[in-house]
Amino acid sequence: MNAEEIIKTITEEIATMISTKTVIGEHITIDGRIIIPVTRVSFGFGSGGGTGRNKAGEEGIGSGGAGGASIQPIAFLVITPEDVQLLSIKGKGTIARLAEIMPEMMEKYEQVMERRKKEESYRTEEE
Repeated sequence: MNAEEIIKTITEEIATMISTKTVIGEHITIDGRIIIPVTRVSFGFGSGGGTGRNKAGEEGIGSGGAGGASIQPIAFLVITPEDVQLLSIKGKGTIARLAEIMPEMMEKYEQVMERRKKEESYRTEEE
């Protein structure tokens, strides 16, 4: 495989790993709020090749390539019937920002679960 073929193969493989769903993640819905994760995706690659002769005069060919990708969460898009907010986690450590918004998310999740339990108990009582 020559250097051009290696570059083509690497870029094709990276392209299959990265899609719009990688940058704008799958949404979740909690208590009427749609939460969409937003990430930064970056990647790089390199390759090379060459020919040469060893001390015995034998000819050889070599080539290689490598690639890498990084996916970093940068924000959450929160959509409600009344509002749309972009909660950025840039400028703070990811864990620190998640720690800030997690209590509210957990509270909303618990409220949804309580409401579902009540609805299920009403249905059970009606039957």
